[in-house]
Amino acid sequence: MAYAILRFAKHKGGASKALSAHHERTKDSYASNPDIDLSRTAQNFHLVTPRWSYEQEIRHRIQTAGCRVRKDSVKFVDTLVTVSPEFAKAHEVEMPEYFRRAFDFLKERVGEENIFSAVVHMDEKTPHMHLCFVPLTRDKRLSAKEILGNKKSMIRWQDDFYACMAERWPELERGTPAVETKRRHLTPQWYKKVTAMDAKLEQLEATLNNINVFNAGKKREEAVALLAQLLPEVESFQAETQRLRDTIAHERRNASFQREINADLRNELKAERSHSFDQSIKLSELERRCKRAEKLLSKIPQEELDKLLPKQKGLER
Repeated sequence: MAYAILRFAKHKGGASKALSAHHERTKDSYASNPDIDLSRTAQNFHLVTPRWSYEQEIRHRIQTAGCRVRKDSVKFVDTLVTVSPEFAKAHEVEMPEYFRRAFDFLKERVGEENIFSAVVHMDEKTPHMHLCFVPLTRDKRLSAKEILGNKKSMIRWQDDFYACMAERWPELERGTPAVETKRRHLTPQWYKKVTAMDAKLEQLEATLNNINVFNAGKKREEAVALLAQLLPEVESFQAETQRLRDTIAHERRNASFQREINADLRNELKAERSHSFDQSIKLSELERRCKRAEKLLSKIPQEELDKLLPKQKGLER
């Protein structure tokens, strides 16, 4: 699968020198990022070339705007635009067009006059663009919060960016934003749901063992009632298990890809790995319960399941 990728990193100003050295390739060697192939650096190109150092570019825009700057103000945003490696390889000649389209999308939203550098790196394993801008509003206030918005706004950013890029390349897919994937953590409510399902599975198992696979009478009615409750839950758990598999696979691909881009993303990579580990624990729990449920359901005649869910195509047996 090929994903259009957009990431924002907010900075208060202290990182400007290090980022400038990396983005603008001002050093002779990059020990922290062995993926940089200096023999290909000449292939890099700018969509916006900075006139001065990043620090001077930032200071100039803030002073010209005459806006107030607090100690904790975000002074600039480093934007990463890229795409899955397999897409970049298959569409190598179209990469300049890809980044130009992404640049046009961003300049309309953050203000072209606020962008002080936009450079495309072709000298690493996967092409990508670093676009840096000062988050100035139209009325000349310094506000990354207003420009980028909150967590819900970040989802809209991803939706709109995907729509823009997929209009030209329909084979692209929308990745799962971090704000969405990180929402699926191991909450007390989730454990409560899992515990309730365990109790129903144990009750059904005991009932089935007592009646020797669905004989008539009170026990049969009890088993049917339990099944009516359990089948939708098993189906829900199976769907959630598949969603988690997809999420974990995406996060692992993303973590691997971030490792390729540059050493500046190590902290984010660490967070992705930690979250992926949590998701793996949850997936393991879900898979164990689904297998147990399917084992129990395999003891029940199909005609009984069909009576309970006549429109259901049937669970995996």
